[in-house]
Amino acid sequence: MLTDQLIQQLGLLKLVPKGTQDSIQSKQQAPETVTSTPTKPAVPEADSVHFDKNEFRLLVKMLQAINHDCQYDLLKHEAGKVTYHYPNKTLVFDDINAPDSEQVMNLCSLTDLLHNPALKRPVWEKLKTLIN
Repeated sequence: MLTDQLIQQLGLLKLVPKGTQDSIQSKQQAPETVTSTPTKPAVPEADSVHFDKNEFRLLVKMLQAINHDCQYDLLKHEAGKVTYHYPNKTLVFDDINAPDSEQVMNLCSLTDLLHNPALKRPVWEKLKTLIN
C-alpha cells in the first residue's frame, strides 16, 4: 500500500471506492476556498530540486518488484547519489561497479538506468538476491 506522502510525491490521485467511510466523509466536508498563496512542497526543498519524478517512479517500481513498498522516509538524495535504507541493507544508486559489503549494495544511478536499458539486467540480478 502506498503512503499518502508517496502518492503525493508521485503525483497520483488517491482513489477511494464509493460507499466507503473516506468517500462519505469527503462529501460531507464543506468545499475549501481557493487562495492565491503558494503551498509548501510535500518534499524538503533540497530533495525536490535534485530528484526527478521519473527516477522516483523507477525506484518505486524496482522496490515493488522485490515485494517491498517504498517508504519515502527511508530515501535520501545526497550529492547526486540516492540511498534507500532497505531492511538489513542500504541500497546505493550511484556506481554498480563499487564493491558491496554486508550492509551496502551498490547499484547504478537511476539516471543511468533510465537512459541505458542494458543496465537493467545487472541491477535486477543484484536486487533479486533481496527477495525472501
